[in-house]
Amino acid sequence: MAKNLRIESTDTKAEREMATFAPYHTVSITVSTARQPVVSDDGTIEHAPEDVQNLSGVMPGRELMENAAEYDRRVQEFKKQQPNFSELVNQPTEIPLAARDQIFRMRNGPDIALFLSFAPEVCSALCKMDPMKLADTIEDISDDLGWGNIPTERVTYSAFRDARNRERAPKTRKR
Repeated sequence: MAKNLRIESTDTKAEREMATFAPYHTVSITVSTARQPVVSDDGTIEHAPEDVQNLSGVMPGRELMENAAEYDRRVQEFKKQQPNFSELVNQPTEIPLAARDQIFRMRNGPDIALFLSFAPEVCSALCKMDPMKLADTIEDISDDLGWGNIPTERVTYSAFRDARNRERAPKTRKR
């Protein structure tokens, strides 16, 4: 057991409670360990400076962890309908972290992930957006996918949207 270990916290209770609602938070720890005293040549004993280490890391917040668990449950249900979901989604396309977090929140997140696997140009466009516009775009994609079927081949989002709009448009009556 460490005799010289002292744990100090600099944040308040309110800051800890607010951090649970943040998508990510930084966890920092400072470790100070005492050293053996230094004996000088003339026999005097001097205090040795402490060994101080500052460590920190970024951790997902509680809400994001719950969203990820719920997304995983939806993915397991979705795999029953689409057995090759993992192969289609696990492609080398890159999406921003904000997009991933927003997909976790959406009720049809697996549909969105599958759509993005067929539309790499949408992924590259998402990478260029600021996080707020990106979240709105993911919500728009979610709404669009709620209206139609997921495309089975690689298409652009605009082509998919136009096809969906044609399907949704009211049919004109013949007179």
